[in-house]
Amino acid sequence: MRQFLLILCLIVPASADVPVLLQQGNDACADGLWDVAALRYDQLLRDSELAKPLRAEVAIRLAEAWIRSGQATKTLDLLADKQLPPQPATYFWNAQALAATGHLTKAVEALAPALEQTDAAFRTEAILTRASLQLALNQSAEALLTLKALTNSRKPETAALARLRQAEILLDQGDVEGARAIIPATVALVARYRPETALARARIALAEGNPGDAIPVFADLLEQPENQSLSRFCAAAIGLADSLAAQGDPTAAANSLLAFIGDRPEPPWLDLMFERILRWLPDPPQADDPILVRVAGWIPPLPPPPPAILNISADSAISAWPTWNDEFPLAPYAIHTLAIALGRIDAPQAQAESHTLLTRLQLEFPQHPLAHRALLATARSLLAKGEIEQALAVLDHFPSDPSIQGKAEFLTAQAAFLEGDPTQAIALFDAAAKTLDARDAETARLNAAIIRLGQGIALPATPTGTPPLLSPGLSSDLQLEQALAIKDPAAARNALEAFLTGHPDHPRQAEARLAAAAAAMASQPPDLANARAHLAAITAADPGGSELLPPARLALVKLRLTDLSNKPEETVAAAKAFLEVFPSDPAAPDVSLLLGRSFYQAGEYNQARMTLEKLAATDATATRAQAAWLLAARAAALVPSPQSREEALALFDQTIATDGPLATIAKLEKARLMLDLNRLPEAITFLRAWLKTLPNNDPLHLPAGFLLGEAVTLAAGDSPEDLAEALSIYQKLLTHPAADDATRNRLKFLCGQMLEQLPDPKNPGGNRIPEAIEAYYSVLETAAKTPPTEWVWFERCGFKALELYAAAERWQSAIAIAKKIASCHGPRAEEAANQARILQLKHMVWED
Repeated sequence: MRQFLLILCLIVPASADVPVLLQQGNDACADGLWDVAALRYDQLLRDSELAKPLRAEVAIRLAEAWIRSGQATKTLDLLADKQLPPQPATYFWNAQALAATGHLTKAVEALAPALEQTDAAFRTEAILTRASLQLALNQSAEALLTLKALTNSRKPETAALARLRQAEILLDQGDVEGARAIIPATVALVARYRPETALARARIALAEGNPGDAIPVFADLLEQPENQSLSRFCAAAIGLADSLAAQGDPTAAANSLLAFIGDRPEPPWLDLMFERILRWLPDPPQADDPILVRVAGWIPPLPPPPPAILNISADSAISAWPTWNDEFPLAPYAIHTLAIALGRIDAPQAQAESHTLLTRLQLEFPQHPLAHRALLATARSLLAKGEIEQALAVLDHFPSDPSIQGKAEFLTAQAAFLEGDPTQAIALFDAAAKTLDARDAETARLNAAIIRLGQGIALPATPTGTPPLLSPGLSSDLQLEQALAIKDPAAARNALEAFLTGHPDHPRQAEARLAAAAAAMASQPPDLANARAHLAAITAADPGGSELLPPARLALVKLRLTDLSNKPEETVAAAKAFLEVFPSDPAAPDVSLLLGRSFYQAGEYNQARMTLEKLAATDATATRAQAAWLLAARAAALVPSPQSREEALALFDQTIATDGPLATIAKLEKARLMLDLNRLPEAITFLRAWLKTLPNNDPLHLPAGFLLGEAVTLAAGDSPEDLAEALSIYQKLLTHPAADDATRNRLKFLCGQMLEQLPDPKNPGGNRIPEAIEAYYSVLETAAKTPPTEWVWFERCGFKALELYAAAERWQSAIAIAKKIASCHGPRAEEAANQARILQLKHMVWED
């Protein structure tokens, strides 16, 4: 219930005189990101030109950051460095490090100076920490004496806090009268400690036999969780239930705990809660008791086939057990409670169901502490039935005999069990147990034991104007010619519209409308409605007018309109018709290219490839041929045939070998396809050779580098050397001058991904998760000075850091990251703010 360490965050305001690394470390501390802060302080401390006074300050900050990030051993080594000037707070942080490394007695001794030296650094925190450590050492009397040193403090709130801690100790010892006498008035304490005082007073009232006085206090604490630790919040829930039970209403007591657990399914002290629920059931209970029905609702349904027996991994026998399913955190407690309750009912059906539940608990949650209790309960049940040999076998099923040669038998045994042959499965598990290593043999024996129990067999041990001199006819013709000569589509369109408006009956109206339609489609964005209107007006104004137009030109404009209308199937038909009627038209190659592209857009990849390959092989225009080769390669890559995808690589090579602007795109797409085809060594060789030909500042280093990094990562598997190479590729790209914010954020994300998988070079048994978090957090760090210019990778980095902190149960840091993401007001700000609220409420983290 009590926190051993009361540690501080030494934050200073930003200043122009503060080194950047120091300020970054301080900012990380303010956010509760201790491992990031430690990396900054450590980097600064390695600067040989750092002034001695500042060096001492940085060392103390580093000591704190290491302690808070779980690296207390480094703190001990740091503070033992005699080259560092002594600091008043050295004793305090040294003691914190001792405690964090498990040396509680030495930590108590190291904090002793605070008792006698009233000017000792962090004296209050030191004394409170010392008392907590003494309690952990079961030295209650000594803890009371330590706290006494603060009871006469000049700061009333400090004295009150010390008395509160003394009262809690006395209460835990059963000295209710002593606790009542010393507990301070609630108003004497700062707001953060008032709920704690209220909890202690309610406990006193309950212990004095006044549950009616305690109930409203416990209930109020549950309604207002602010400033409460999770453990004390749970203590209030248990206190309320105990008070209801003390009033003679065990059913209401059990229901209050069930409601609390249902609202917060992963609180601590589930053992204490379920023990009470079990205790408050009638003896014997009814199988349909509402309490048991509610408990049963927390038991997940069985998987479709019979319960799968256990697997052995290549790495450890631990994975031989079914994974404890975090989706159902209450399941083991609910299974155990229901099994024990049903076991108290003297009826064959209830007894059989109890036995099934106990076996299921052992099978599905073998690493849960309750699995051992279930085993004992099974043994007791067997003893009660007089089945002594089976009971003894259940109690003696964890022998160890190191070996690794029985995995084949183990897998064969698993297959036999799934095929419905328990006898063969038992024999094979028994045989596997004789050659497997200790833990795997343990698993094999327990599998055999579970099957035997199910078969009733005795068990062995197992574990996007004109010039006026011109005639009107010549003037209008000149106006049209001028309009037709304009290159800019928008200007041409305006000139043609002006001509048509001023000369609606001109004999060349159809020609003008055809040109206007083409200009409308060439404008940005294309005005397809205007183009359709002009084409329709050609026939409407003069049904024979279109016959005066060049037929190939008219067909091309109509084909262009169909293409821009995103109708690939109709475009295919129109392009084919054009090529059949005008096979020698100068535009035929362009139409062939359009035909191939339309086949591609329609999903007809084989037709697209054949059309485009034919064009590329015969076209004398290099740029068009190159475009055809590229589209042909893309089409071949999309044909659902391994051979076609392999042939696509050769088509990309044709694109690269053809003069034109598309070679770079072809190289990138070829590399992408190699990755998709799992031709990783070839992709790596191809990309490395290409990158060597690029100037250092060429922007192409970025897309090609991303592909190389991905290829190396995919080829790496679990190889630390290859993962480290991928990391170095991404780190080098971070320094490229063409990298924008989005690119840098993406690279930081990828660096983090690599670091998560790499072992610590200084500690092969450790990992580089702190460095991964630092990579992700460095993206969020930039938001303090400049608002994000992109959100996708910015927020992915933030949420990844949040995920890692949550996985490590570093709730304060996780909440700080979530709040930082939310404060940037990006697309996922609400999601982040919501996560911060959920984590804060779930884990009762209000302040440090």
